[in-house]
Amino acid sequence: MRIISIGCPVPSPSVDNHSIANAPSIFDYDACVIDVQSVSEQIEGIAASTLDVKASDGRTISPGESGAFHFGLAELLRQRQMEFQLLLDRGGVLIVFAYANVRHPNVAAFPGLNRYSLIPGPGGDPFSWPTLRPADGKDIEAVIPQHAASGFLEELTGRLRYRAMFDLKSSGDGTVIARSIGGAAIAAEFQVGPGKIITLPPADNLSTSQRKTFSNALLEMIERLVQEPEQQAAPVWVRRYDTPEAAAARDDLSAAQDDLKQAQRRVAEAESLVADSTRFQSMLWQSHNRAFQDVVQDAFRLLGYSVASPDGAVELRDGSEVSVVELSSASSAISDRLYLTLQSRIEDQYLRRKSRPKGIIVGNGFRQTDPRIRREPFPKALVNACETFGYAIIPVEALFELVTFASEAADEPEVLEEIRRSIAEASGVLEIALEEEIDEEEEEEIEAASGPPGNGAVATPAEAS
Repeated sequence: MRIISIGCPVPSPSVDNHSIANAPSIFDYDACVIDVQSVSEQIEGIAASTLDVKASDGRTISPGESGAFHFGLAELLRQRQMEFQLLLDRGGVLIVFAYANVRHPNVAAFPGLNRYSLIPGPGGDPFSWPTLRPADGKDIEAVIPQHAASGFLEELTGRLRYRAMFDLKSSGDGTVIARSIGGAAIAAEFQVGPGKIITLPPADNLSTSQRKTFSNALLEMIERLVQEPEQQAAPVWVRRYDTPEAAAARDDLSAAQDDLKQAQRRVAEAESLVADSTRFQSMLWQSHNRAFQDVVQDAFRLLGYSVASPDGAVELRDGSEVSVVELSSASSAISDRLYLTLQSRIEDQYLRRKSRPKGIIVGNGFRQTDPRIRREPFPKALVNACETFGYAIIPVEALFELVTFASEAADEPEVLEEIRRSIAEASGVLEIALEEEIDEEEEEEIEAASGPPGNGAVATPAEAS
């Protein structure tokens, strides 16, 4: 098996390492590895006459047309374009380390040239905007365990950095083989005639020893890609030649596939139901992020408030009464500086609207501890200030109990009105008795299972709000 690498050093005696300028004919190889950013940099350097390189025959590469003593850049690139196509036409494999696309307008003799112009275009033109977009990250998950690239992706965990993402509209455009932890498609396989293109995240600042691991994993992947036969679907007419055993097995497979689809549908429905029915539980442990704010806002809506979030801040309306809400969820106690933020918002509204709204703090101190054994999640200075100025502090476990109660009394508006009145009249911590009381023995078991009971934890910078 013959392998050539363009712009990507692969230290191995079985790999010929070259640049886009000095490489021999690419179609003479079984597989080619190309780093498109490295190729882009060389194209720009030659076009700007700041890079002195030679072709495989020793001629200097020049920005203009070819002559007796120099090779024109545009002619070189069109030759490479043809060589990549011939490689794929004979069933070869092209490994592309993907970056976002860029244009190369300085190569006047090759109008429309961009970073992927040399790569034969699969169906759907996946290398053009908006299908291929800039991205950046290191958390990568292989999604097809049996794919030849999965071993490479797992072996290089933490040593690859994706620089682009695909937005493939249909499975016919290509097969996603890896995603970011957020679900973005960052590695894919495309069929081009009998050949295939594999796009992968590039390596990220490898040391010498890591480069060897990279090389070994890359070569193992290429060997599998080149040697594995394509699984072609049998023609429809072959079923006329089914034996009784084959026909029965085919029927069993169809029945099992139907059962699987029905089971998957039931699982999806059950997962949706669980997510909907447990969404308010998340505010008991969620860190301070947008999801935490969203579920708290939904809780207040269930209690009968109109909720708005101008400029990202939470405001409640109950008839003509307005309340401003500050939120915080932390691994330690809630910061007493939250009072200053709340006071500033109240004064700002008073100056603008000539009315002083109610102040409410929703806090989730020691969020990683069972609410039944949390101790002093609110500093005394914060509690004293809120009691003095008539601001309400609502622990999230109290808000959860109110929401649970309101869900059962959804058809009783007077009950919801009473809940809102109790919040409006609260000064300091709103006390709600938890439904489940625990004894000392159970408290010790909870502490042993979940760690210290709250007052020893340290908040992360993101939580210390």
